[in-house]
Amino acid sequence: MDKKILEIKNLKTHFFTDNGTVKAVDGVDIHINEGETLGVVGESGSGKSVTSLSIMGLLNDTSGRIVDGKIEFQGRNLVNLKEEDMRKIRGNDIAMIFQEPMTSLNPVLRIGKQISEAIKLHLKYDKQKAKEHTINMLKLVGIPRAENIYSEFPFQLSGGMRQRVMIAMAMACNPKLLIADEPTTALDVTIQAQILDLMKKLKEDVGTAIMFVTHDLGVVAEMCDRVVVMYAGRVVEHGDVYQIFENPKHPYTKGLLKSVPVLRQKVDRLASIPGNVPSPKNMPKGCKFAPRCENAFDKCWEEEPSFYDIEENHSSKCWLCNRKSL
Repeated sequence: MDKKILEIKNLKTHFFTDNGTVKAVDGVDIHINEGETLGVVGESGSGKSVTSLSIMGLLNDTSGRIVDGKIEFQGRNLVNLKEEDMRKIRGNDIAMIFQEPMTSLNPVLRIGKQISEAIKLHLKYDKQKAKEHTINMLKLVGIPRAENIYSEFPFQLSGGMRQRVMIAMAMACNPKLLIADEPTTALDVTIQAQILDLMKKLKEDVGTAIMFVTHDLGVVAEMCDRVVVMYAGRVVEHGDVYQIFENPKHPYTKGLLKSVPVLRQKVDRLASIPGNVPSPKNMPKGCKFAPRCENAFDKCWEEEPSFYDIEENHSSKCWLCNRKSL
C-alpha cells in the first residue's frame, strides 16, 4: 500500500481585502505518496499556486491566511507550526521551484551564496564544504563551468540556466517533497525538455516525491503518475494519469483535453472552453463550472455536487457521474 507523505484535508485559504474576502482555495483535498509525481492542473486562477504557497507557509506577509483544514506532512500538521519550526522544514524536507527564476533569485547576491545559504543552515556544513556541495549540485543539474557560475550573478545567466540554478537550490538538501510551480512556463521547448528530463533523473536518483503544478497537459502526460484537476479553488477530478487522459469524466477536464492541439491534424479553429473562471469574490451557486458547461441542467445551478467514484482511484465532482441525479 502506498504511503502518504503529504495529505491536505479540506484546505481553505482566503485573502482578506478592502473589497471583500477572496476564497482562493475553498475545501481542497489532495494527497501525495512517497516517491510519486502528482500533477496539479487547471487554468490561471484555479488555486494551484495558492495551494503550493499554503503548503510552504509563505502567506504570512500577504493578506491571505489558512482559515480551515489540515496540511499533514509525514503525520505532522504544518498549519499549526510556528515560523521557527517551519523554517526547519522549508528548504530541507519540503522545497519549492518557483515559476519565474529571475524574480525568485536575489539579483544582488551571487549564485553560490544563495544556494550554499540553505546548505549551511540545514546540513550544518562549514563554508568550504558548503561550497563544494553547491558546485556539485550545479554540475548535477547540468550547468557547465560550475566553478565559474558559483561566483556569477543571476542576470549573467540565461533563463534556462537560472531555472537549473533554482532546481539545484531546491534539491541541495535532498528534500522528501519537491513542489514545482510552473517550472518550465517561460522556457523554450528545448530547454523545457532538458529541465523535465533533469527532474525525472533527480526523482529516480533521490526518490523525491514531486508535486508538479502546471497548466500544460503535455508535461503532465510525460511527468506524472496521478493527476488532480482544480477549478475555482476546488478539486473537480482526480485519478491516475491514464484514467484522466483516456476516460475524463468532468466537463472541465474534457474541455482542457480538447483544447490541446493535435500534431498533423489540421483544424480551422482550436477548441476552447467558453467564458472565464468565476471571480473568487462572486462564486455562482451550485456547481462552479455550470455557467461554462454545455451539459448543465437544473440541479447543477442549485446544488454543488459531491465526488462520485468512476473506478478505483478515479473520482469526479459532477452530477453527470451520479446516475441517481439524472
